[in-house]
Amino acid sequence: MSSRLSKLFGVMHIGSEQVSLRIVEYTSLADMRIVEKVSSEINLGEETFKTGKISFASAREICNLLKGYRRILNDYGVKDYRLLATTAIREAVNQQYIIDQIWVKTGFSVEVVDMSKEIFYKYIALFRSVESHGLIAGQEEAILFVDISSGGLGITLYEKGLLQYQQNIQIGALRIKESFEKSQRESLNFYQALSEYIYSTIKPVERELSSRKIRYLVLSGTETKLLLKMLGRNDAGKLTHFSVTELFELHARVEQLNIPQLMHDFDLTEQKAEIVLPTLLLYYHMIGMTNVTEIVVSDDQFSDGITLSHIGERLGDKWLNIIEDQVVSLAHYLGRKYQYNSKHAGCVENTALLLFDRLLKVHGLGKRERFILKIAAILHDIGKFLSLRRHYFYSYRLIISSDIIGFSEEEKALIANIAYYHSIDTPLSSDDNLAGLKPDQKMALAKLAAIIRLADAIDRSHLQKATIRDIMLTGEDLIISVTADQDISLEEWTFIDKAEFFANVFGIKAILQRRVG
Repeated sequence: MSSRLSKLFGVMHIGSEQVSLRIVEYTSLADMRIVEKVSSEINLGEETFKTGKISFASAREICNLLKGYRRILNDYGVKDYRLLATTAIREAVNQQYIIDQIWVKTGFSVEVVDMSKEIFYKYIALFRSVESHGLIAGQEEAILFVDISSGGLGITLYEKGLLQYQQNIQIGALRIKESFEKSQRESLNFYQALSEYIYSTIKPVERELSSRKIRYLVLSGTETKLLLKMLGRNDAGKLTHFSVTELFELHARVEQLNIPQLMHDFDLTEQKAEIVLPTLLLYYHMIGMTNVTEIVVSDDQFSDGITLSHIGERLGDKWLNIIEDQVVSLAHYLGRKYQYNSKHAGCVENTALLLFDRLLKVHGLGKRERFILKIAAILHDIGKFLSLRRHYFYSYRLIISSDIIGFSEEEKALIANIAYYHSIDTPLSSDDNLAGLKPDQKMALAKLAAIIRLADAIDRSHLQKATIRDIMLTGEDLIISVTADQDISLEEWTFIDKAEFFANVFGIKAILQRRVG
């Protein structure tokens, strides 16, 4: 790697069990190497799950670690860095106070990552690893990615270049442990009760997974190291393969042991022994719900995904387009699940994106908002699955309650609200469904809703009768020229109605103009 051409990126992560720093030197996604890696254990997760908050003693400990990381960043001359926090800080009721303390004492601004984005970043790293190890190429069978963190479980099904299913569940290993009192964990009946608790929680995913032909189950998460240790795989590399039989044999052995015996037989601390039980049971039940033939454990972490995403965006690397296409495929999976009209959704999507691109200097929005509009266009009508009356409201409810990997909860709320306002109503700050959006997000919503209304109107009959030939922005008029072999009176009348909101948002009169021939 040429030091003259290479750049440095630093990623700091405040997790539930450790605070870490990684500095990467890179010239491309294919040419990266870790030049510094440090971490310190800290039990933030137990604090959050037990008390609901993080103590200021722990906050001081975090700040002291971060001050040391600041010195390391300065020593390397790293100017491009990010500090991210996941479960422990994310779920602490005093989150804002802790973030403020970190800012005041260290000068670092903390990005709090919600569970959906956390699992997405891990998925990026996992997919990159299995791809680089040849597990994707020529693979006809599906790959099931299962990530277990301290506070959540992410399940992602990949098949033939598409994401066919994704579900996030708040049932992480540490969260499960803290759901039971110490006296309950010491009970002779604990293992059975724990097994039933986990099974009943994840049982709904069986409906989606049991019929799939899955070759690899790819596992990730901090506790996978414990699993490998218990299997005697201390020489594990980037990806470690083992059989379903090996895991079942380990489960059969562990279910006969209490915590002290588990500690003795596998050389574990009490804390690790209590964590490994829910982890093993989660894996055991996931395998029992599928027809997986081989298990792969990856040592990829959250920071790996952040690094790939950040550097990929900095360099404009086309590999990220593969991930983006997978997110789009998941949106279409949701569309099919709720019996959407794929031709109408595709027509609205294409028209909305054409309008977005033509109005770039008018709306001032960026690439991310364009992607959000694309997903909203695909899903805008799925509420019709539940009711034809106020279907826009049900589209909102279905989107807001679905897991769409790659989007934060705020972004998902924006997608859901674009679907809500795609047909009628004017977004008002007093609307309950807008309560979680910031002022700039509400403005983006109004602009994107105005665009999708015009796109939807042009295919009001859902028959794709009009073909767009040109979009011209002249002065205060937006002229959309179309050709059609059939009567488009319905589209023309609907367009006039929807253009009113567009004019209110942009101060521009939208005109649908039919060309002859």
